[in-house]
Amino acid sequence: MNKIKELLKDDKSVLVFDIDGVLAILEFGEYNHYYASDEDWDLFLQSGNNLYTEDKVSKKMQEFLKDKDKSRVYVITTIGVDKEGEYKKDYANKYYGINPDHFFVTNRNQDKVKRLYEIKEKYPDIDDHHLIMIDDTPEVLTEIQNNTNFSTAHISSFLDI
Repeated sequence: MNKIKELLKDDKSVLVFDIDGVLAILEFGEYNHYYASDEDWDLFLQSGNNLYTEDKVSKKMQEFLKDKDKSRVYVITTIGVDKEGEYKKDYANKYYGINPDHFFVTNRNQDKVKRLYEIKEKYPDIDDHHLIMIDDTPEVLTEIQNNTNFSTAHISSFLDI
């Protein structure tokens, strides 16, 4: 039996969230999840356009996190440009109460594993499986599953938690 929901609810667990599609609803285009190519997206954000606003907040995730010990909640997100990281950090802090010091960025999804190890160093007394990466990208979750002893949770686990 899968125990991921038990771990997600366990106060000993350290929860690590992605932003896009996890803490930010992926509704950036009018009729699609994005409105442009990655290059156009990066240019738009770098030009000072912040799309990480209150309308992208997941009320379900906000409710899940409201009573969690924020000293055990982190973000690891992939960015294309520095401005995107600034917007996401502010968003995570303002709408989810995530400490800016608990916010990590990477330029490649594959680098999320390295960041997880950095977080784990802060919690030497917990079992590896109590560090959980929550993401919407199966490739990211599989990379973590295949190369660490950390737990993984797809965002769909929250549909009926």
